[in-house]
Amino acid sequence: MVLTIESAQAMFSGNSSPSPIPAILDQFNRLSTEDQLALLWYAYTETGQSITPAALSASSMFLIEDLLDRIKRMSGPEQTQVMFDLVRRADSPVSRSYSSYSANTKLGFWYQLAQWMADGLVAPIQYGYQLSSQGQELFETLKQLDGGQQIQILRDIVVNMGYDPAVSKVTPEPVEFEFIRAEPVAAAKPHIEGIKEPVVLSYFEAMNTDNFAAAVALFAPDGALQPPFRAPIVGHGAIAAYMREEAKGLTLMPQQGISQLLGDGSKQLKITGKVQTPWFGVNVAMNIAWRFALNPEGKIFYVGIDLLASPEELLNLRPDKIAR
Repeated sequence: MVLTIESAQAMFSGNSSPSPIPAILDQFNRLSTEDQLALLWYAYTETGQSITPAALSASSMFLIEDLLDRIKRMSGPEQTQVMFDLVRRADSPVSRSYSSYSANTKLGFWYQLAQWMADGLVAPIQYGYQLSSQGQELFETLKQLDGGQQIQILRDIVVNMGYDPAVSKVTPEPVEFEFIRAEPVAAAKPHIEGIKEPVVLSYFEAMNTDNFAAAVALFAPDGALQPPFRAPIVGHGAIAAYMREEAKGLTLMPQQGISQLLGDGSKQLKITGKVQTPWFGVNVAMNIAWRFALNPEGKIFYVGIDLLASPEELLNLRPDKIAR
């Protein structure tokens, strides 16, 4: 059996229920600008109550303090226009600055705006605004999701806002927040029921201490990492860049898994557990499955990270059908 990214993606692919998130994001993108802003406001009003601002260091806030203060000093109509421009991905100074932020920084940006909207310092959604029937239906759907799924949707919404830097001739370096772990994760390798592969245990250890150089070194040179609902990220340089931008402060809590040895000496594993983010701390955790493909030399060839459709999926560890 030749190990390819395509064959690795197919591992255990029939063992999980499809996630509702891609369809929800598609519905969100079809809404009017007003409905999108209203839903974002409601999302931060509800989900944002669990956000842990202590995860940010003072130096991190300084990175976007100037832009936030400029918005704070604007008139109400100007503030509303800024938010409309972000949702519409318009080419404006604020949208260009926003596009240079990392995913976590964008979450922090909207968190601060939502706080100021609640305090009356930034123009809130128009009082008495009524969502369209499509918006109201989507809002009711969002309320039925678990906290981990709501986090992923909130993240994907804010990441895709702002001016698309691909249109610009110059792509700015991403501005990143520096997170402070409220409770540092022990450096010891985790215990995962059913899993004893040293390279996999070392991966979780490295990720939980933000030691991304060590994590990347575990991958084969042509190895790939595939985050939820995204294309595979291939090669050490690209994987390292992704981890630095989006994995800082994550707490990975693998619980159990299964491992299968293939005829050529490669292995495939499925591990389920939870992930806590620095923004939501211990209040909310995402239900996650990690699908590993290890090459015959024991290097990680592929890691697929799946956001599970329900907590019940954590126990779904049926062996995969191995191609002969």
